[in-house]
Amino acid sequence: MNPKFAQSEGKPAVYIYGTGLSDSSMVEKILLGLEEEGVPAEIFEGKQGSPESMAKQAADRSPVSVGVGVDGRKGVAVLHHRDLPEKTPLFIFGPGPLEKTSLRNLGANAARLVKGNPMILAHGSDGESNAFSPIKYSQEQLEQLVREAIAKIELER
Repeated sequence: MNPKFAQSEGKPAVYIYGTGLSDSSMVEKILLGLEEEGVPAEIFEGKQGSPESMAKQAADRSPVSVGVGVDGRKGVAVLHHRDLPEKTPLFIFGPGPLEKTSLRNLGANAARLVKGNPMILAHGSDGESNAFSPIKYSQEQLEQLVREAIAKIELER
């Protein structure tokens, strides 16, 4: 899979903002999860800032209110939603080498956030999760957050 880099914003899609993407296969793995869930993505290379701030900027600008920030050099990927404060993204993966399954799940969770479906909280093949969520949400709390976000998006349409 060869990621297509977007030239301009505006399409209804999860936006992926990043730096060091050409040196990394991280985005390809994230795209697999999004593709499996049937949600499109637009990739924007050369963005500045921390992965958390890139994810928040992507979510703020995405028509579907969901963004991912990726630093391919540091091995960090972050999932964010427009309604969350910048310092409290849903998930932070990394730093360091990340399993394909973890990045694929991050992409799938981005898509599920858009669709209002429950998150995948599965661990990697080694039984350990290399995801860090700065706020410890229960499954019920995550589902409620998704329902509230979807309701807000539907009201804005």
